[in-house]
Amino acid sequence: MRWQRLFLFSFVLGFFLNAGNPSANAAERARVEDGTTQIVAKVGRREITIYDLRSEMQRLGYPATSPDGEKAALQSIIQRVLLVDAARDANLHRSPDALRAAARAQEQSLADLYLSNISRPPEPTNDEIDVFILENPYLFTKREIVDFLVLSLPSASYNEAEMTPLFDTSSDFAAMGRALERAGIEYRITPTRQPGNFFPTEIRRKIASYQVSDNIVILSEAETQIMKITAKEKAPISRADAYSTARAHLLNERTQARALSLVESLKRKSKLTYYRASAVPEQPPEK
Repeated sequence: MRWQRLFLFSFVLGFFLNAGNPSANAAERARVEDGTTQIVAKVGRREITIYDLRSEMQRLGYPATSPDGEKAALQSIIQRVLLVDAARDANLHRSPDALRAAARAQEQSLADLYLSNISRPPEPTNDEIDVFILENPYLFTKREIVDFLVLSLPSASYNEAEMTPLFDTSSDFAAMGRALERAGIEYRITPTRQPGNFFPTEIRRKIASYQVSDNIVILSEAETQIMKITAKEKAPISRADAYSTARAHLLNERTQARALSLVESLKRKSKLTYYRASAVPEQPPEK
């Protein structure tokens, strides 16, 4: 059986406050609905505007028209405001850690905004979209929905040589689970179902050629995930949807390429000096 090892360097994890909150009165709700006011909620004295809501939805990856996205984004903002207020009451906002974090957040926001503005590519042409659809059938005419079992364990406990035979040719993680339990290693197994185009390019191209019981191993510093394919279902998308999907993929790929090129150009132009050998990035091999 085939398996692919991949490294992921960061994950963005979100969690939301599920407690209910008082509804505004009918007059206030009407003003929001007809656009008279931009305020969608209040937390103490803090007013949450429709702009705040849309920005949070974008940050969490929801489309602007998603009702579920609105609910999740609003609860995310409420949770953040409540926690920030509690931190201020505890005078944590004056601590060195908080000041460093605030400076880092401001730097990151400015960097993200600059990259967003400068790396925006031109709209792809219809011909470019046609070529992309033709060259990537696994995203369109051969698109599949894939069922996985995902076994997660601490990366410090993952031994590739010893553990690969336990799951490589099996249809499930039964043998792997028994071995982990004997060794006292904590793990969890969760099922998930995703379209192949949900994954980053380097993973989805592998999935397109993989069969049931094949595996993908994803390593991060803290956790290793072993994704075992348990089923694949053909799910081609319509021509109209293919165009919008292809456009989004092209824009995303070109934005990333332009951003990477910009950063490398800025590095070459700057006075960049490393003083810690262990932190110096590896240089790519010469071609």
